[in-house]
Amino acid sequence: MNAVIVASMRIKTLRELRDRAPFMAFDLHLSNGQSLTVVSTDHLFFFPTHAELMVVLPDGAFRFVDPSHVVSAGPHSRRVTK
Repeated sequence: MNAVIVASMRIKTLRELRDRAPFMAFDLHLSNGQSLTVVSTDHLFFFPTHAELMVVLPDGAFRFVDPSHVVSAGPHSRRVTK
């Protein structure tokens, strides 16, 4: 996955990213500017109503996200901060 996927993310697209084999960590970019990293297949859950998804963060915390607020997704970037 070289290019960032842009536009409102559909549940189907998010499932495909999660279920890709071999799995590659990816970042979800939200409409509020926040990014959430999905580090493994069991860190992204979909609810039957599709009203929310749950992202388990690398530190074990979790976030509920309205899928309409996911504006793009792409390969996990390992940014070096100083």
